Amino acid sequence: MPLTKEKLLAVVVLIVNGILGAVVGDFSDNRLFEAAFAILFSIPGLVIIWKREVLSKTGLTRGILRDSPPVLLDIIGWFFLLVIPTLYVYELSKH
Repeated sequence: MPLTKEKLLAVVVLIVNGILGAVVGDFSDNRLFEAAFAILFSIPGLVIIWKREVLSKTGLTRGILRDSPPVLLDIIGWFFLLVIPTLYVYELSKH
């Protein structure tokens, strides 16, 4: 499993999510909790991006092992990495 630019970018985005969670989020008095919250919600996207080859095996369909399209896994991974943590931190900060 080679270390690609996309995987490095995903790690950078994870770190930025943690920093933005601590800076922007104000749903808790503890900034470390807010950063950890943003990072924990980003981890599923990071795993999807990093383990795309393993996750592309969807299983047996009529006795044939089929692969998921890599573009679909990329879209899902980046959605979980960028959109989900941002929405949660934003929504929790409104109260």
